[in-house]
Amino acid sequence: MLTKILRKNITLLMLMIGFVFASSLEIYQDVAKYRMIPTDRYVGFARDVSATCDGQSVALLTGEKCSDAYRLCKERDQLRILDSEKTALLYESETLEKLIEISKPTEVNANKWIEAANKIGKQKADLWEKQREVSAKLQSKKLAFSNQAPSKNALFLQKRCTGELELTMPSGHIGAKLLYEADVSSDDKIQVKQYLVVSNHSGIDVVAKDLYVYAKSYRVYLQPQQFSPWIARIQQDRPIAKRSMQKNAAYDESASTLDAVAGGDIAAVEPTASMGAVIQTGYKNYHVSGVELPSTGEEIKIKIADYQAVTECQYVSYPFMDSRVYRACSFIPLSPIESHKWRIQKDKRLVSDQAYGEYREGKYLLNVDIDDEVLVERKSIVKRDRSTGIFGGSIKKKDGFEIAVNNISDKVKKIQITERIPTSSTDKIKVKLLKVEGADSHKILKDGRLDMSVTLAPKEHKKIKIMFEINYDKETKVRY
Repeated sequence: MLTKILRKNITLLMLMIGFVFASSLEIYQDVAKYRMIPTDRYVGFARDVSATCDGQSVALLTGEKCSDAYRLCKERDQLRILDSEKTALLYESETLEKLIEISKPTEVNANKWIEAANKIGKQKADLWEKQREVSAKLQSKKLAFSNQAPSKNALFLQKRCTGELELTMPSGHIGAKLLYEADVSSDDKIQVKQYLVVSNHSGIDVVAKDLYVYAKSYRVYLQPQQFSPWIARIQQDRPIAKRSMQKNAAYDESASTLDAVAGGDIAAVEPTASMGAVIQTGYKNYHVSGVELPSTGEEIKIKIADYQAVTECQYVSYPFMDSRVYRACSFIPLSPIESHKWRIQKDKRLVSDQAYGEYREGKYLLNVDIDDEVLVERKSIVKRDRSTGIFGGSIKKKDGFEIAVNNISDKVKKIQITERIPTSSTDKIKVKLLKVEGADSHKILKDGRLDMSVTLAPKEHKKIKIMFEINYDKETKVRY
């Protein structure tokens, strides 16, 4: 008898050793595959899962009972106990109410009535408080369990598998994503950390010797903080009757589509190198050894890269779309960057968990901070003087705007400001830059992009004035 028990324990131990050392988890974008040597028929609290044993399909059955040696079985049983407590308290409360209704005292005694009322009131209050506590605890446990497992019913193999069991789970039950962190405490260096973040909501506790994550090829256009042209267009009147007839269809279209339908001279704006467009393609695989991934729904961070890179930083602002001043740093990554959402830290302080970066001009550009010590304000200027009017058959209109930059700090600040003047998609509208006042330097680029540099002494306030001229036929209506 002792020999039989010993043999059984040794067999169980060998199965558990095989479970640890022969197991693997593969995560794809559409499915996850978990391979291991099972010790019994229990699978977990999963849904939409398929199973094979040594390559042969195995049916899965739901069952009510499972050993509390398994974590999720124990948590499911705790849910049932709490649910029973809630039901028992409800029946107790209903029974108390019925007893009060059917009680008929034979004599009226005020003191006894007061004493009975006090006891009943206290008992009802105690029951209500117990119901509230149990209900709150039950609701909390239900939410926690639903985040761990998609089903409340345990899954079992129809028959025992003594070979390799492969479980295939649908997308989302076990997920993996990339997380990037940057420490920008230094002015000329950046510390980059890359993590693989894995979470398990499948209802199957995973222990794997090897974790493989496979990312399919993808094509992504990214535009976190970009320049876009300011286009002057020809505006044509539409007949009122025609507009009302097309009301339902036309009002659902974008402005550019409406102009195209009406015959407006519009050129589509395509991503260009100057806008920082990025096209990435390729496969990226990750391999991690020794992973414990219980189905708790919590995210587990696995560091896969940690390096320091030399960086060049400058303060930048895009007043035409955002009045804030950013500290933008560029560096050459030591490994490809695939997710462009970052967490930024500085001097052991979290600056942002919503920072975005992009590849630009052979380097990686990342907005790492906001400088609250420089205030930027932009306002339009409508300039009407003698040089604005009708000249022959054309109209020349002067227009512009003013940018106020205020350095409220006690440090010198140099800001790179990107602005724009209107540009035209037709030779019927001509636009030219007349002057830029107040900037240290400026450069007009393609699509009306205007790059300016301004240096402010401590507590200094400067105004930059930009003036431009639009020339078009007097019979043409133009909007910009």
